[in-house]
Amino acid sequence: MNLSSIKTWVFDLDNTLYAPEEDIFSQIDKKMTSFISNHYNINSNDAFNIQKEHFLEYGTTLAGLMNDKDNNIDPDEFLRVVHDIDLQSLKSDPNLRKAILNLSGPKFIFTNGTKRHAENVLEKLGLDDLFESIFDIKSANYIPKPNIETYNLFFQSTNIDPKSSIMFEDMGRNLIPAKELGMTTVLIKREIPNKHNIFQDKKYADIWGQDVPADYVIDDLVKFLNNN
Repeated sequence: MNLSSIKTWVFDLDNTLYAPEEDIFSQIDKKMTSFISNHYNINSNDAFNIQKEHFLEYGTTLAGLMNDKDNNIDPDEFLRVVHDIDLQSLKSDPNLRKAILNLSGPKFIFTNGTKRHAENVLEKLGLDDLFESIFDIKSANYIPKPNIETYNLFFQSTNIDPKSSIMFEDMGRNLIPAKELGMTTVLIKREIPNKHNIFQDKKYADIWGQDVPADYVIDDLVKFLNNN
């Protein structure tokens, strides 16, 4: 593995800088289902289906809700509600901190979540002082990854060259436009916990879509960074 040409390091946040077993994103998932259930006055099963169908079609549930012109949804209120979660399970990770700190060049967070949520997570992980900036869903004008226009906006905002940058993601489809634009791509294979059998429907079984031609496919971020 030779990453000597890499000058910029770009990281997704949720389920990338921490493992899904920390039960953070599952809390967000439940909050989204509850929000949709209350907003439409429908049962949680129907709300879950709307949530996942929007996610598959639009990149995020929020983008799908905003596309519904009859919905009159407040995106900031949605994001405030779904990110009101308990982060107590997250602990500082000295090994990850050291591995990221030792990387040569600026580091960025590129997330479909909010800046505030990212800041809270990074603080819990002990990584809050390591990144140049956080490019969040509001920075992207609520247009999420994997929309290629959002990647172009990210590059314009950060003034980085995709061809000398590397991107780390747990969601394969978000690496497809990154690779098309010249980034080196790293897919972090994650086993998403299915504690409540929420993915029993086959159409949601591979919702993270990890079968993509990334440059590297790994299961240990710290080990990969230490060996670069």
